[in-house]
Amino acid sequence: MDTSQYTQMFLAECREHLQELNLAVVRVEEQPDDGATVDQIFRIAHSLKGMSATMGFAGMAALTHEMEDVFELLRKRTDGLSRDAVDVLLECLDALSAALDGIEADGVERMDPAALVDRLQGLVRERTPDQAVARRGGEATIGTPEPVAGAMAAGQAVLHARATLDHETLMPAVRAYMVLAAAADLGTIVASAPEAEDIEAFDGRVIDVWVAAEVETEALRAALAAVPDVAAVEVQDDRPIEEAAPKLAPVATLDYSRTTTTVRVDAERLDQLMHLMGELVVQRTRVEALSADAEVPGLNRAMQELTRCSQSLQAIVMQVRMIPVEAVFLRLPRLVRDLAAKLGKEVELELVGQDTELDRTVVDALGDPLVHLVRNALDHGFETPAEREAAGKPAAGALRISARHSGGNVVISVADDGRGVDPAVVAATAVRRGLLTPEQAEGLEPARAIDLLFASGFSTREAASDVSGRGVGMDAVRAKVREVGGEVWMTSEPGQGTVAQIRLPLTLAIMPALLVRAGGRTYGIALDRIDRSIMLEDHPVRSAAGQRMLVVGDAVMPLHDAATVLGHPADEDCEFAVVVHGHDRRVALAVSELVGQHELVTRPLPADVAELAPLSGAAVLPDGDIALLVDCDALTTDSPAAALARAA
Repeated sequence: MDTSQYTQMFLAECREHLQELNLAVVRVEEQPDDGATVDQIFRIAHSLKGMSATMGFAGMAALTHEMEDVFELLRKRTDGLSRDAVDVLLECLDALSAALDGIEADGVERMDPAALVDRLQGLVRERTPDQAVARRGGEATIGTPEPVAGAMAAGQAVLHARATLDHETLMPAVRAYMVLAAAADLGTIVASAPEAEDIEAFDGRVIDVWVAAEVETEALRAALAAVPDVAAVEVQDDRPIEEAAPKLAPVATLDYSRTTTTVRVDAERLDQLMHLMGELVVQRTRVEALSADAEVPGLNRAMQELTRCSQSLQAIVMQVRMIPVEAVFLRLPRLVRDLAAKLGKEVELELVGQDTELDRTVVDALGDPLVHLVRNALDHGFETPAEREAAGKPAAGALRISARHSGGNVVISVADDGRGVDPAVVAATAVRRGLLTPEQAEGLEPARAIDLLFASGFSTREAASDVSGRGVGMDAVRAKVREVGGEVWMTSEPGQGTVAQIRLPLTLAIMPALLVRAGGRTYGIALDRIDRSIMLEDHPVRSAAGQRMLVVGDAVMPLHDAATVLGHPADEDCEFAVVVHGHDRRVALAVSELVGQHELVTRPLPADVAELAPLSGAAVLPDGDIALLVDCDALTTDSPAAALARAA
């Protein structure tokens, strides 16, 4: 059978399974008595084995088969596995991930599982009789199960069927499930081997099932024989025993019917759908403008209905693209575990808000920045257990990673209770690297020290390691986050810890914005970054140290000519100002005209263009004109050097 058409689906599902396994294995290492997680691990491993075997990737199937035996131990003991055993399992997951990379690249798994299989087999003891029954099913069954005897004693007619699978069956557990489902359609399953709760561990060829039913033996035989890969079926009609029925615990009945509630869709199709939705928004806006001047009976009502329907469709399309940040959070427990062990530190990780949703594109961009922040927290932030105890702290550091909605944005927070940022250390490093003069470094404030951490190439480490110290961490974090219209900032208290926050837009595709004119061009400013718009003549303008300052009520803020800031000659007739905010500052932009509010379908700008001015993207307007999107974060954030010079 040609399975190549299923390769992409196989890769996507396997990567999801591996992420879940990484998280589950780390969790069960910390909480060995977590039965639900143990069961989840076993189910995922069994699914991986079946999928790999079906697709013909023998190395992956062999490795996951041996991993199942180790996971099987977890179901029979409450003291968990040793750290060495967990290390071996995590190495297996890394090997499976590498195999998937090879398959994705050229269809070849490039995997020799022999060494890992030997290490796994060294962890597994001989199976107990119960485990053997679970894996081999009817081949280990002796005598009549007690529930069957009870049912017969109660006067029920019980049929005993034995289905034998073909020796080349790739997924015996799936076929066993189908056999039980077919039997359940004809009556009540009194007992089975394998039992329903152990069916995912089944790896044998014989399935026994006892069915209480008033049907002909031939009907049951035909139903089971119709299951794919069933080579033979034997059915025995067991007559009731005329005895008083013993008191038995009720036999659980299972619902073998399942309903598919989700559909896997290629990401490119979602992107195309969003693009077409954006075009619809642009044309709707154009039709609205045309209809405003047309005197056609019923047109306004039709336009209102069109707007309502298109807005509903837009909301649904946006929701389809939304996925939880859990997709990124899943990789963090494994990362924290491995780094903490490597650095000789103890860290307790807390994840909050994993179900917070973001646009898929934004979630994809979040991965690397979040990993950078976590690595920095473990390497730079946390002290060793001995250092923490000497400082009166618990030996294990606390790392809390959370996600929450905030207006039209999502805020991701990475907080640790480590040593914090030491301004003196940062100042000394800055002087040594020529970023500050000794005079500027004296009495460096914590906030300015944090600003300096975002400078390109800055690191407080003397020598780079494979964990950090190469001077690209925080600079790379800010650049990556700004690529998707977000911002990152940090606060820290020496000796108490550090909090890094990333603010990201919910979606990148369609943005409500205020259109303004400056320097003869049209610009868009995101509505969620605007505090207010004002007439300049209604508010006094002062000058301080060569900088124009706008007074609005009790607030005083810098006033910039938008045309000049955006690369044009200064406007002579600015009548309006738009007050915008970043994460901690507000500035006012003087503009010549307020055009009005519009929904813009955004597009990214080439990197070389975006670097010339504080711009984050562009949008096509209904009249064909191009509106450039103002990057409010760039406007309200000083470069580290400028901020330090201003402070000095």
